[in-house]
Amino acid sequence: MVPTLQSPSTRAQRMQQISAHARAAITSLQENGLPPSPPYYTVWFEHHAGRKPELSHALDLAAARGRVTDTVMDDLSARFFQPQTEFKALSSALTRISGTLREALGIMASHGADAVSFGDSLNELSAEALLNPERLQSVLARLVDEAREMTRRTHEMGRKIAHSAQQIESLRGELEDTRKEANTDALTGLPNRRAFDAHLRAMAGQATESDQPLSMILIDIDHFKSINDRWGHPVGDAVLRRTAITVASLLRDQDVAARFGGEEFAVLLPRTLAGQAAQIAERIRAGVATQTLTLRTTGDELGDITASFGVAGYRGGEQTAAFLSRADQALYDAKKGGRNRVCGEQPARAQRWA
Repeated sequence: MVPTLQSPSTRAQRMQQISAHARAAITSLQENGLPPSPPYYTVWFEHHAGRKPELSHALDLAAARGRVTDTVMDDLSARFFQPQTEFKALSSALTRISGTLREALGIMASHGADAVSFGDSLNELSAEALLNPERLQSVLARLVDEAREMTRRTHEMGRKIAHSAQQIESLRGELEDTRKEANTDALTGLPNRRAFDAHLRAMAGQATESDQPLSMILIDIDHFKSINDRWGHPVGDAVLRRTAITVASLLRDQDVAARFGGEEFAVLLPRTLAGQAAQIAERIRAGVATQTLTLRTTGDELGDITASFGVAGYRGGEQTAAFLSRADQALYDAKKGGRNRVCGEQPARAQRWA
């Protein structure tokens, strides 16, 4: 491909745009009290450049709640810019499979060459050779040797192909494990945000095609920063794990719970109306509120652990970002209304289900 030549004025304009995006990115980092690390800078630069609408939407949602935190930045950096683990594993697996198959095919090719040589020797058994005892003896001896070599190579080929099949099956299992790991939150064991986004797209498509309801619950642990500040991050991690267990235990088989990011969780409920989802959310809210966590080292109790819930129903055919935004607004209403409650969208206001 012949590169496109830019005029000096075009290049100058391009450099001015890049400089403007860079200055805006640095300003955003400063305004949010974020360190100027390369991953954080990249997130803000791409946002101001306007090349990733989903990234900008996620940043806008976070900014609407207040200052964009390190947790939000780490999540966005991982979602939009870090290479996916399973892609690396896939490349490695393909390389190893290629070598294994090349070895097996080489054995098969040599086996084919043996067959051709054996056929050439058979062709020498002409009527003339049958009348010449010395030549006949020579051809027969060669046929015996070639038949033995073919037998040996046939056994070797079978062994190598069997070994290749075992290797390929092992690689397939490794790749599947890697893909699962890449879609799982290491702390809670729930699907991560990336997996949630994939489930959301699939379920929204199914809901539209089948004209079946779909609902979403967003969950935010109340005052989680205070827990980390007072008790430390290991205790905060324990709260996240316990909450994940509580959420998952109160869902149905068809429902999907995920760690949405930081102290937030998300639940997708197929074939479920928003009112039904609110009832499920209320059961989860009560379950979270009854958790009692005690420090093993001191025996101190952490006190009440509560969470706020936002519920929204999918409108067939709408963009998943709009669906998510309405659930997020309901969650914001729940937090603004006093926390430890479930709020769902209404045409003009949020509704609380108790």
